[in-house]
Amino acid sequence: MAKAIREMVEPVAREDVKKVITSKLPQFTKVQLVKSQKYYHRRDALNALLKNDKEYSFVQVDEILNKFDKGGK
Repeated sequence: MAKAIREMVEPVAREDVKKVITSKLPQFTKVQLVKSQKYYHRRDALNALLKNDKEYSFVQVDEILNKFDKGGK
């Protein structure tokens, strides 16, 4: 039975799932994130990396900061 169900379900790309989950998370502006206690120690990096006209979830900000820390932008 389980095998038959698996055959009927179309596979979904991991990135597509990530986009849906991320889109349902709370979003914050650059100003809100820079002023937040959560990112107090990363204010300079956030000012340089985030765009003024975009909103970000904590997951997105953490990914941006991790990429930056590893030498990417």
